[in-house]
Amino acid sequence: MEQMQYTHIAGALSMLQALAAGVVMGIYYDLFRILRRLFRFSALSVAIQDILFWLTASVPFFFVCLKCNGGFIRIYFVFFALLGWFCYFMTAGKLIFLLFDKIICFFRRIFDTNKANSLKIIEKFYTKIR
Repeated sequence: MEQMQYTHIAGALSMLQALAAGVVMGIYYDLFRILRRLFRFSALSVAIQDILFWLTASVPFFFVCLKCNGGFIRIYFVFFALLGWFCYFMTAGKLIFLLFDKIICFFRRIFDTNKANSLKIIEKFYTKIR
C-alpha cells in the first residue's frame, strides 16, 4: 500500500480544515450557551452539559483530525482548531450572541407586559368552560 506524501499544500489544506473544524465546534458550543440563556440551570447541570459537549464534540473532531492528516494526529491541527474556535468567538460568535440576546429581550418584554393580561384572559376562558 502506497503511503500518502505529506506536502506543504496538504499541510496548508489541513490547517484550513482545522480552522473550519474549530468554527464548527464553536457554533456547536453556542447551542449549549443559547440553551443556558433561555433556561436557568444549576451548576451541576451546566457541568453535565459541558461534559456532554466535550464527549459529543471530541470524538468527531478526533476522526476529522485523522481524516485530514492521512491517519496521523498532528499537534498543529489541534492548535489551528483552537484558533478557529477563538476567531469564531471573537467575531461571528459575539455578533450572533448579541443578536440572540436582543431577540430574547424583545420577546421577554412582550411576554412580561402581556403576562398579566394573558393570565386574566386564560382565567376568564377557563371559568367559562367550567
